[in-house]
Amino acid sequence: MAQPTEQVFSASGIPIKDVYVPADTAGIDYNQDIGLPGKPPFTRGVYPTMYRGQAWTIRRLSGFNTPEESNKLFREELDMGQTGFSVAPDMSSNIGMDYDDPRVVADVGHSGVPLASIEDMRVLFDGLPIEKASTYLAEKHGVLTSMYFAMARERGLDVSKLRGTTANCMLAWTVLNLANQIPPEAYRRYAVDFVEWCADHAPGWYPASFNSYNARDCGLTAWEELGILFSCPIDYIEEERRRRRVPLDRFIRRFAFNMAAHSDLFEEVAKLRAARRMWTRIVRDRYGIKDPRCSEFRVHLQSSGSTHTTQEPLNNLIRIAYQVLAGVLGGGQSIHANGYDEGVCLPTDQSMLLSIRTEQILALETGVTNTIDPLGGSWYVERLTTELEERGWEYLKKIEDMGGLARAIHSGWVHNEYKNASIRRAEEITSGKLPIVGVNKFRLEEEPYEVPVFRPDPKSSQAQIDKLKRLKATRDNARVAQALKKLEEVTRKGENVMPATVEAVAAYATLGEVMKVQLDVYGEWPFPIFG
Repeated sequence: MAQPTEQVFSASGIPIKDVYVPADTAGIDYNQDIGLPGKPPFTRGVYPTMYRGQAWTIRRLSGFNTPEESNKLFREELDMGQTGFSVAPDMSSNIGMDYDDPRVVADVGHSGVPLASIEDMRVLFDGLPIEKASTYLAEKHGVLTSMYFAMARERGLDVSKLRGTTANCMLAWTVLNLANQIPPEAYRRYAVDFVEWCADHAPGWYPASFNSYNARDCGLTAWEELGILFSCPIDYIEEERRRRRVPLDRFIRRFAFNMAAHSDLFEEVAKLRAARRMWTRIVRDRYGIKDPRCSEFRVHLQSSGSTHTTQEPLNNLIRIAYQVLAGVLGGGQSIHANGYDEGVCLPTDQSMLLSIRTEQILALETGVTNTIDPLGGSWYVERLTTELEERGWEYLKKIEDMGGLARAIHSGWVHNEYKNASIRRAEEITSGKLPIVGVNKFRLEEEPYEVPVFRPDPKSSQAQIDKLKRLKATRDNARVAQALKKLEEVTRKGENVMPATVEAVAAYATLGEVMKVQLDVYGEWPFPIFG
């Protein structure tokens, strides 16, 4: 008689059976729960032909030192075969402070490109084909995108025809920023203003990319990632229902999503399939929106930085490749393969090339694009998809029972979830429960190899500060002051702030000056900290 095997769990703690049989999918209705690619509930993919028609977009989040050097980097990435631009603002820009502010001088050009004005945006995209390639801006709620649009207009481009995405995610920005932060309810106001404005003026743009990547990297499980992800667009939709300014089908038609690709390959595939099904049911069943374009779950994926190690960093090449494979088998529209050295430094030229080549080899040499949804119909994958969806709904309900995501953030509950998840993951690594090759499994006494290390240019910060001081000295400061006054007036009146924001940045108002108006109106929100 065979001995029972030890119980195995997925990375997120779901019990996994030794073998799956047709009975495990007996409760799944093919037409209602799976269907065909390009048809609701989009479990098998949002487009009928998926990668048979067009491969995913290769898009790395990039930027460093100065707009000039980042422009050069974007040109190099294009030459290597990257198919879109993805802008990572530096820490000072993420916080919303101008880089001549003494509080952020040390952060200028670190972990991203410094962007304070339309002049920086002009330099960053000089000579780049933004009319052909799409652009992703990892920013808050449209201020930097307003600069991007103003720059495009200067080049004679029609903003309504531009393709791209703005992060604009309350979850990502209000939870992780530690300074210069407005309350989450105020953030939601600005975010929804931007979505409304794009519905009228930039219909080809994705005005919100709801981001659960950071939540997952902080240690949340796959189903917790699903639940917290969908709590954010629901909060936006409920805000728009209160306003009644834009019909909901136009409001959400260009929503996008940004998720993590982790190491449990089958769980990650099932997570993406569950996400598409959940979004369809939210849009169609909860809000009664019939247009299938509104329920298409379009997602960008990034390999998970929290899984990449500083010990034996070349091992991360293999981790990244498997995580990208999970993203492809799960049907992502856009994928960022991390640099193997990102636990040590910003990506070097070598790691940047290898991350792009990882996706190109997968697309062209492995046959994964030969058929659509190749894991569809697997008893294991379909059962796991349903399990993740059910648990995702439960976690989403927990957030909604608190009054929605904005209230859950304001109370500190979300921060506490992140903290506890981070502690739990660290304990699992320390105990060996979570095996990490080269760290707590097969650990070598000495590092077997060295890797090149990227070093930022120590002179770039001062160069940017000097440029910004010249801009502020030579621009029409009376015009800037008038534009900022108008922005504050419409903000206090409760009107949509985007027309005034676009006018202000076109007059060379800086990011820090626009953000100061927000702080003056709403005040700085103290970051919840728990013992």
